[in-house]
Amino acid sequence: MIAGGADRNAGIFDRIRALLDERLSGAPAATLRAPFPRVLASLRDGVAFCFIGGVKTPEREAFAVFSLPVALFYPVRIIVPASERARFAALAPLSLATLLADRTLRTSVLRSRSLGSRVDSLLAQAASPHLHAEFDEALRMLFAKRLDYLVEYPTIASYGARSLGQADAFAALPFIEEPEPVFARVMCPKTPWGRRLVERIDAILRVERTTPAYRQIVEAWADPDDLPTIRNVYDNAFLKSE
Repeated sequence: MIAGGADRNAGIFDRIRALLDERLSGAPAATLRAPFPRVLASLRDGVAFCFIGGVKTPEREAFAVFSLPVALFYPVRIIVPASERARFAALAPLSLATLLADRTLRTSVLRSRSLGSRVDSLLAQAASPHLHAEFDEALRMLFAKRLDYLVEYPTIASYGARSLGQADAFAALPFIEEPEPVFARVMCPKTPWGRRLVERIDAILRVERTTPAYRQIVEAWADPDDLPTIRNVYDNAFLKSE
């Protein structure tokens, strides 16, 4: 989601929210801007709102219900300052587990976020990294070299670099653990209200996700080099996932 600036409301989840608003009621729904940890806390309390972009995990299924996937994020990369590319490339084959074990290297993790089971497991086994509540906070720290690397999607890192006025500020490097694609969903409270809304959203998604227009939403902001991979996952996993 993009909350401000020239690209306000042009994020992937913004565009999906607009589509769902139109199909559900024909008018924009009320929106609330909040850090993700607050979103999770509110859903645990049964507050009647939904978040577009939640990743389904066993822990979250205790208090939330999830729609069909609405978007996918892939691949996740090690993001480093562009000036440090050679330093990290020299470590090839690059391993996230090895980086996390190196206490001289600084990283940060978005509080309460899931990057998929493989990455989540590695992060859980690591010594506690710095935690942040907003994407731009961590990207600014990386830009200022107060962090050495981030585990992030190139889409988010490249947009953050442009927001800093430095389009080529970061380099994205693959790592050997080969994390799986992560599917984002609409996440609602596990209440009768939430279940009913997810049923309505799923009915819309079953129709819309097969259209070229919806594919364009999912591919927005993606690096052109990643598009063949994204399209393959879209056809062979995303559309088939429940």
